[in-house]
Amino acid sequence: MLEYRLKRDRRGVPMFVFEDKAYALLGEFLLAEGRNFGKEILSFLEKHKEQKEPAEFAGNVFRIEVLEDEAKVVNDLTDKECRVPLADLANVLKDYEELA
Repeated sequence: MLEYRLKRDRRGVPMFVFEDKAYALLGEFLLAEGRNFGKEILSFLEKHKEQKEPAEFAGNVFRIEVLEDEAKVVNDLTDKECRVPLADLANVLKDYEELA
């Protein structure tokens, strides 16, 4: 499970700060896409976690590529990316949905 701290900006928007810097991009992803597409992304992950075929979900700035049992989260503006186990990404999105 991914370890993170919860912070809130001055408007009260939740911000996740991940302990492992390799997952720092996920905090940006949640701010950009989690609030608008959280439920759709969760549905997408559920649909594709059992399938072993590549799939892709594109938001406004980020895209998720499902690659077997992990997801590659890519910022299309900067080309930065990180790889996350599918189960961990789903858990983080569920946590974010509860707080947003």
